[in-house]
Amino acid sequence: MTQELTNKDRKVLKYEKRIGYVLGGLILCFGGLFNLFYFLLIKSDYNYLLVLFINLGVILLSYLVCRKINLKVNRDLKANTKELLKEKIAEKVEEKSYEAGSGTLYIPGLGDSFPKLWGQKMRETRKYYFVTDSKKYEVEKEVYDNFNENMDFYVHFAKHSYIILDFSKNE
Repeated sequence: MTQELTNKDRKVLKYEKRIGYVLGGLILCFGGLFNLFYFLLIKSDYNYLLVLFINLGVILLSYLVCRKINLKVNRDLKANTKELLKEKIAEKVEEKSYEAGSGTLYIPGLGDSFPKLWGQKMRETRKYYFVTDSKKYEVEKEVYDNFNENMDFYVHFAKHSYIILDFSKNE
C-alpha cells in the first residue's frame, strides 16, 4: 500500500541526505588543500591551466559523489510516496546498551581512590525493539510503550531507499 509523504517524512528524508553533502564538502576541501600546497611549494612559474583543470575535476567529482549518494533519497522525494508494510509484533525486546567511548578503563582499587581518572563507567542506555517473524525493528520508547505484543502495526518506509520513516497502529 502506498501513501503520500507527510512533512515529517520529507524532513526525515532530507536529513538522510547529509552524508552526501558532507562527503562532497570533504572532496572540495581536499581540492582546496591541493591549491594551497601547489602555490606554497612552487614559488615561480605557475601552471594556471593545470590548476584550473584539476579544480574543475574536483568540483565535478564532488558534485557527482553527492548526487550518487543521495540518488535514491532524491527519487523518494520526487515520487512523494511511501510504502506501508503490515507486520505483527511477535515479541517486544528491551536491551541495555552502552555508549561507546563514554567510560574509561575501570580498575577496582584505583577506581575507588581516583574515580575521575580511573573510575568512570560507561553510560548505560536502553534500546527498544519490535521482533516480527522476519525482522527486528529498533523503535523509540514512546512507540515501544504504545504497542503490545501480538499486535498488528504498519511500517512506513521510503520506496527506493528503504529508509524507515514511521510506525503506526493503523493506515
